[in-house]
Amino acid sequence: MKISKQERILIVVFLVAAIIGVGVFIFVLPNFNMIDTNNKQLATVKKEYSDILTQLEHESTIDTEISQAYEDGKNLAETFYNDLTEYEADEIMRQFIAKGKNITVDGLTISNFTTQALSVSVFTPTEVTYPLKDFANTVVEQESEQKDISSMSTRELVMYAKQVTATLLAASDQVTVGSITVSFTAHSDKLQNLHDFVDLLYDGIYNDKIKGADGKPLSKATYLSSVDYQMEEKTASTDESAAATKGFEMDLSVSFLCIQPVADPFAVKAE
Repeated sequence: MKISKQERILIVVFLVAAIIGVGVFIFVLPNFNMIDTNNKQLATVKKEYSDILTQLEHESTIDTEISQAYEDGKNLAETFYNDLTEYEADEIMRQFIAKGKNITVDGLTISNFTTQALSVSVFTPTEVTYPLKDFANTVVEQESEQKDISSMSTRELVMYAKQVTATLLAASDQVTVGSITVSFTAHSDKLQNLHDFVDLLYDGIYNDKIKGADGKPLSKATYLSSVDYQMEEKTASTDESAAATKGFEMDLSVSFLCIQPVADPFAVKAE
């Protein structure tokens, strides 16, 4: 069968097109898929490279951050007592008593060293309702709960920030610290002396020679777990033993909260 020139040209064009099509499917498309895969790998590698650069930048400041964290932890630990023995707790309490005015104690007992959970609490006033108050609320527009920060003074902003901070901290987990409790009955000829002694315990300054970073006497974490006192003075009596107890008395339980000092991460260990 004789094929015309035009038919031969068509056959050649068809063969060329077929060869090109097969070549595209065999060589070009796989390469396109490989290019797409390589682009994705390139993007992943670039991200890893960026993360490494960020880590390297952080590495240059990490020593400073560790030092700052150590100083913060050290300053916090300084406001607590070191882990105390019963003898040390007794010695500290005697220094508190010596700073009080006309204070005598008896029945002093010291607990074993144990732990105590600390958490932040936020005071919420008790809300009560009664008919007259409900009526007043319908007549007088009450202050909106929404606080307008823009209209607050500097002092109000500071107080609001402290309230917000305390609220956030109250939602945080409890922290466990060491604790040792000293219980005793304090006596004085004046009730005000006992009140001043309680204030002294709240201040937590048992030794004026121990200074903080600001050069002022350091206040230690001292917690009054129980306070019970009589409002009326004991009356005098002809009985000598009764006369010796004339005055006011207060039952106290005082806890010394302890944290082990923070270890210096950069301290060179002696060989």
